[in-house]
Amino acid sequence: MTAIHIYDEQELVHIAFDDIRKYHGAKEMASVGVAYRMAEAAFEALYGMDVPERQELSIQAGQGCAGFRDAFEFITRAETRGKYFVDPDYPAARFDPYTKSSYAFIFSRATGEEVEVSLKKDFLPAVFYDLVKKERDCLLTQEEAETLETLKKDLCLRALELPLDEVVEVR
Repeated sequence: MTAIHIYDEQELVHIAFDDIRKYHGAKEMASVGVAYRMAEAAFEALYGMDVPERQELSIQAGQGCAGFRDAFEFITRAETRGKYFVDPDYPAARFDPYTKSSYAFIFSRATGEEVEVSLKKDFLPAVFYDLVKKERDCLLTQEEAETLETLKKDLCLRALELPLDEVVEVR
Protein backbone atom coordinates (compact mmCIF):
# COMPACT_ATOMS: atom_id res chain seq x y z
CA MET A 1 0.00 0.00 0.00
CA THR A 2 1.34 3.38 -0.99
CA ALA A 3 0.57 6.83 0.31
CA ILE A 4 -2.29 8.79 -1.21
CA HIS A 5 -1.12 11.85 -3.10
CA ILE A 6 -3.38 14.88 -3.40
CA TYR A 7 -2.88 18.55 -4.18
CA ASP A 8 -3.90 21.11 -1.58
CA GLU A 9 -3.85 24.31 -3.62
CA GLN A 10 -0.37 24.10 -5.23
CA GLU A 11 1.18 21.84 -2.58
CA LEU A 12 1.48 18.10 -3.16
CA VAL A 13 0.47 16.29 0.04
CA HIS A 14 1.41 12.66 0.79
CA ILE A 15 -1.04 10.94 3.14
CA ALA A 16 -0.18 7.58 4.67
CA PHE A 17 -2.74 5.47 6.47
CA ASP A 18 -0.91 6.06 9.75
CA ASP A 19 -1.48 9.83 9.38
CA ILE A 20 -5.25 9.25 9.36
CA ARG A 21 -5.04 6.78 12.23
CA LYS A 22 -3.30 9.41 14.35
CA TYR A 23 -5.96 11.97 13.45
CA HIS A 24 -8.95 9.68 14.04
CA GLY A 25 -7.76 7.69 17.04
CA ALA A 26 -7.95 3.98 17.78
CA LYS A 27 -11.74 3.46 17.60
CA GLU A 28 -13.61 2.34 14.46
CA MET A 29 -10.43 1.28 12.73
CA ALA A 30 -12.26 -0.97 10.26
CA SER A 31 -14.08 1.98 8.73
CA VAL A 32 -10.89 4.06 8.62
CA GLY A 33 -9.03 1.29 6.77
CA VAL A 34 -11.88 0.73 4.34
CA ALA A 35 -12.26 4.49 3.73
CA TYR A 36 -8.56 4.79 2.92
CA ARG A 37 -8.90 2.04 0.31
CA MET A 38 -12.11 3.61 -1.03
CA ALA A 39 -10.28 6.89 -1.59
CA GLU A 40 -7.51 5.03 -3.42
CA ALA A 41 -10.08 3.35 -5.68
CA ALA A 42 -12.03 6.56 -6.31
CA PHE A 43 -8.93 8.55 -7.22
CA GLU A 44 -7.71 5.82 -9.55
CA ALA A 45 -11.11 5.71 -11.29
CA LEU A 46 -11.51 9.49 -11.53
CA TYR A 47 -7.94 10.56 -12.20
CA GLY A 48 -6.00 7.57 -13.49
CA MET A 49 -2.33 8.41 -12.97
CA ASP A 50 -3.03 12.13 -12.35
CA VAL A 51 -3.05 13.54 -8.83
CA PRO A 52 -6.42 14.83 -7.55
CA GLU A 53 -7.04 18.34 -6.22
CA ARG A 54 -8.73 18.59 -2.83
CA GLN A 55 -10.69 21.65 -3.85
CA GLU A 56 -12.52 19.92 -6.68
CA LEU A 57 -13.76 16.88 -4.76
CA SER A 58 -17.09 16.28 -3.08
CA ILE A 59 -18.39 13.14 -1.39
CA GLN A 60 -21.87 11.76 -0.84
CA ALA A 61 -21.74 9.25 2.02
CA GLY A 62 -24.22 6.46 2.56
CA GLN A 63 -23.77 6.74 6.33
CA GLY A 64 -22.42 9.11 8.95
CA CYS A 65 -19.89 6.81 10.64
CA ALA A 66 -17.07 8.85 12.21
CA GLY A 67 -14.36 6.56 10.84
CA PHE A 68 -15.39 7.10 7.23
CA ARG A 69 -16.01 10.80 7.80
CA ASP A 70 -12.66 11.41 9.47
CA ALA A 71 -10.69 9.50 6.85
CA PHE A 72 -12.36 11.32 3.96
CA GLU A 73 -12.05 14.67 5.75
CA PHE A 74 -8.34 14.18 6.38
CA ILE A 75 -7.73 13.26 2.75
CA THR A 76 -10.07 15.69 0.97
CA ARG A 77 -11.17 18.33 3.52
CA ALA A 78 -14.62 17.87 1.94
CA GLU A 79 -16.55 18.33 5.18
CA THR A 80 -14.68 21.54 6.06
CA ARG A 81 -15.37 22.86 2.58
CA GLY A 82 -19.10 22.01 2.79
CA LYS A 83 -18.70 19.26 0.17
CA TYR A 84 -19.41 16.19 2.33
CA PHE A 85 -23.02 15.07 2.38
CA VAL A 86 -24.60 12.13 4.21
CA ASP A 87 -27.57 10.45 2.53
CA PRO A 88 -28.82 7.78 4.94
CA ASP A 89 -31.41 6.73 2.34
CA TYR A 90 -28.86 5.89 -0.36
CA PRO A 91 -30.07 2.51 -1.65
CA ALA A 92 -26.79 0.78 -2.64
CA ALA A 93 -24.58 -1.51 -0.54
CA ARG A 94 -26.97 -1.92 2.38
CA PHE A 95 -25.48 -4.96 4.05
CA ASP A 96 -26.26 -4.34 7.72
CA PRO A 97 -29.42 -6.32 8.54
CA TYR A 98 -30.23 -3.99 11.45
CA THR A 99 -29.98 -0.55 9.82
CA LYS A 100 -30.48 1.04 6.42
CA SER A 101 -26.90 2.33 6.41
CA SER A 102 -25.15 2.15 3.08
CA TYR A 103 -21.53 1.19 2.55
CA ALA A 104 -21.45 3.16 -0.72
CA PHE A 105 -19.82 6.53 -1.26
CA ILE A 106 -19.97 8.74 -4.35
CA PHE A 107 -16.86 10.75 -5.13
CA SER A 108 -17.44 13.64 -7.53
CA ARG A 109 -15.17 16.04 -9.36
CA ALA A 110 -16.10 19.66 -10.01
CA THR A 111 -16.21 18.68 -13.70
CA GLY A 112 -19.26 16.49 -12.98
CA GLU A 113 -17.47 13.16 -13.26
CA GLU A 114 -18.36 10.83 -10.43
CA VAL A 115 -17.76 7.30 -9.25
CA GLU A 116 -19.53 5.14 -6.70
CA VAL A 117 -17.24 3.11 -4.47
CA SER A 118 -18.83 0.51 -2.23
CA LEU A 119 -17.60 -2.10 0.17
CA LYS A 120 -17.67 -5.67 -1.14
CA LYS A 121 -20.76 -7.45 0.20
CA ASP A 122 -18.95 -10.22 2.05
CA PHE A 123 -16.09 -8.16 3.46
CA LEU A 124 -17.73 -7.74 6.87
CA PRO A 125 -18.74 -10.98 8.64
CA ALA A 126 -22.23 -11.38 10.10
CA VAL A 127 -20.83 -11.29 13.64
CA PHE A 128 -19.63 -7.73 12.98
CA TYR A 129 -23.20 -6.51 12.40
CA ASP A 130 -24.47 -8.45 15.43
CA LEU A 131 -21.85 -6.94 17.74
CA VAL A 132 -22.30 -3.41 16.38
CA LYS A 133 -26.06 -3.69 16.95
CA LYS A 134 -25.47 -4.77 20.54
CA GLU A 135 -23.04 -1.85 20.92
CA ARG A 136 -25.65 0.62 19.60
CA ASP A 137 -28.22 -0.85 22.00
CA CYS A 138 -25.73 -0.67 24.92
CA LEU A 139 -25.98 -4.44 25.41
CA LEU A 140 -22.36 -5.49 24.86
CA THR A 141 -20.67 -7.45 27.60
CA GLN A 142 -17.06 -6.57 28.38
CA GLU A 143 -15.92 -9.69 26.54
CA GLU A 144 -18.02 -8.79 23.48
CA ALA A 145 -16.68 -5.23 23.52
CA GLU A 146 -13.13 -6.57 23.47
CA THR A 147 -14.06 -9.00 20.69
CA LEU A 148 -15.56 -6.16 18.64
CA GLU A 149 -12.49 -3.95 19.03
CA THR A 150 -10.21 -6.82 18.02
CA LEU A 151 -12.46 -7.58 15.05
CA LYS A 152 -12.39 -3.94 13.92
CA LYS A 153 -8.60 -3.86 14.09
CA ASP A 154 -8.37 -7.16 12.20
CA LEU A 155 -10.77 -5.90 9.52
CA CYS A 156 -8.71 -2.73 9.18
CA LEU A 157 -5.55 -4.75 8.57
CA ARG A 158 -7.42 -6.96 6.14
CA ALA A 159 -8.69 -3.94 4.21
CA LEU A 160 -5.19 -2.53 3.98
CA GLU A 161 -3.53 -5.82 2.97
CA LEU A 162 -5.96 -7.29 0.44
CA PRO A 163 -5.87 -6.33 -3.22
CA LEU A 164 -8.15 -3.34 -3.78
CA ASP A 165 -10.68 -5.27 -5.88
CA GLU A 166 -11.24 -7.69 -2.98
CA VAL A 167 -12.21 -4.83 -0.66
CA VAL A 168 -14.30 -2.46 -2.80
CA GLU A 169 -16.35 -2.27 -5.98
CA VAL A 170 -16.17 0.72 -8.26
CA ARG A 171 -19.04 1.78 -10.54
